[in-house]
Amino acid sequence: MVSCTRLKEFSRFVVLLLLLLPAFSSAETTHQVYFKGTDSELDVFHIKGRETGPTLLLVGGIQGNEPGGYLAADLYADVALKKGNMIIVPRANFYSIVTNQRGVRGDMNRKFAGARVESDRDTPVVEIIKGLIKKSDYFLNLHDGSGYFFPKWESPMRNPNRFGQSVIADADVYVRQDGRVLRLEEIAQQVVHKINPRITETKHLFRFNNHRTLEKDTTHKEQRRSATFHALTKAGIPAFGIETSKNISDYRLRVRYQTMVINAFLDQFGIVLDNPNTFLDNPYLKYLIVSINGRTPIVVTGKDVLRVQKGDRIKIVHIESNYSRGLVARVRGSGKRFNDLDQEITISQNTEIKVNKDRFLLATVPVEIMSGSTPEGPAGIRFEPRVEYFMVRVNGSTLAVQPGAEVPVTRGDALVILDPKTNLDPDTEKQLRIDLRGFQAEASPYPIEDRGHHINTGKDLLPDYGRVQGEATIFPLQAKLNKQVIGQCYLVVAQPKLRYLLLKASAGESFVVYPGEKIQLPENEVITIVDVRTNFTDSVPLFFTMSGKTIRWQQNGSAGIDASKLTEREVPLDIIRNDRSLGRIWLKQGKELRLSSRDRSPRPSTVPIHY
Repeated sequence: MVSCTRLKEFSRFVVLLLLLLPAFSSAETTHQVYFKGTDSELDVFHIKGRETGPTLLLVGGIQGNEPGGYLAADLYADVALKKGNMIIVPRANFYSIVTNQRGVRGDMNRKFAGARVESDRDTPVVEIIKGLIKKSDYFLNLHDGSGYFFPKWESPMRNPNRFGQSVIADADVYVRQDGRVLRLEEIAQQVVHKINPRITETKHLFRFNNHRTLEKDTTHKEQRRSATFHALTKAGIPAFGIETSKNISDYRLRVRYQTMVINAFLDQFGIVLDNPNTFLDNPYLKYLIVSINGRTPIVVTGKDVLRVQKGDRIKIVHIESNYSRGLVARVRGSGKRFNDLDQEITISQNTEIKVNKDRFLLATVPVEIMSGSTPEGPAGIRFEPRVEYFMVRVNGSTLAVQPGAEVPVTRGDALVILDPKTNLDPDTEKQLRIDLRGFQAEASPYPIEDRGHHINTGKDLLPDYGRVQGEATIFPLQAKLNKQVIGQCYLVVAQPKLRYLLLKASAGESFVVYPGEKIQLPENEVITIVDVRTNFTDSVPLFFTMSGKTIRWQQNGSAGIDASKLTEREVPLDIIRNDRSLGRIWLKQGKELRLSSRDRSPRPSTVPIHY
């Protein structure tokens, strides 16, 4: 029997525990879906931390062609929080994301000012986001922007008018109506200083970008209609845009940078993650579950062909992938819906099911109408040999190319064709032959196999097999099984060209010189070569040749032109790639810095291109 004293002690312990529970409540995540089944479908995740704290609203995909933002936001829908709260809107503009457009119905991020527009189908989503802003203490809007923001003009892609790799605010300091001061630049600079030491690529460093949106002379008046401006001026909360650069070709690296910035902001706001996950797997389709005429559903993989009778009704019941969100299936010709999941669709002709994870195509499943049920059996699936993607190595970089796509190369590039990814079993795959039309691996008129050969695209391709399109020549790359082409992509070979040189004078002025133009330099002038712009971006080295001397061009090198070594007689400077000149400019010594165009008409004595 328990004594009264022991019972009293236990009761006091229970009371004390109950008093502590509000401060240390269990973490909780709720998921709301608005406008389900429409092209405005909106997922909102409310994540409550175990300890009380401020609330951050995180929005991605308000502009649909910016995967760095919406893929990063999606990662945070699965986190748990030790302290504070988060509201996650991973795909504010899902329809535009799937179609990979900035905005199918216009720019959603320019619809947060003025009166409600009932005729605009984006309005309900915008109103929901406005409501979420009211519930939040901080707001981050995730984007991908063009180029690289830099306070001073350095190049066309690195200057004050670019957005990429920056943390944007509408002011450095904002004073609310109640007198509270929001020090936006101070917050952003602390974030930037925290993450930049972890970034190894110099041009990928982040910078604070003050749009000065409230000022009369701002160059960003359009931002007064944005979500961040609404959050700052109407809700009075610190609001920032995070912009990773679209010029970073690997979207997964952009996602990594976004998460670095988000995590640094969380630290600034006092919101503590319990289990952050910032690793991004490549998405792939496992299978579809499809019902035909309401019967028991069947499993269809990305390697199958779905066979039906004309007039059959199919319903895609489920998409199984290594991701659970952002999945869309569309039946070609089914109508204007952007997602046919759970929709019954009548098949009247051969078509296909395209399965996407956001903008990324996971698989294409052909839907084939059978000529009759007796010889071919009932509706179902059949196997069709297919190439999932070709593998080619260009100048040491390996590319995966889907059938029907183009592989852009520059004449003279080094090409190696590798084993493709197919749906064939190992024994059947041994019978596969890869044929680059226009390349003959051996002297025999009957080429056997084009995989594994080191192909010089400047001299090893026979032009008679190519199709001329503009300034490029297109060569088919085919996969053949028993002489039947089961997949094909296209090698597009362009002539290498020099577009222009970006030079900088000793006084700091930058100017552009085009092939064939002439530069006159004073004797004491030293011109630095800042950039060489061509129609290709690869690792093949470039060289400068002048007066019998040749040097290798390095992007961060110190290549330059010393006018004291020139004379009054014009000297050619050639830009060389693979022992061939891409273009030439002419140099001579004179009284002042002066450019002459290709038609010998004079240009201004200096041509600065600062904005």
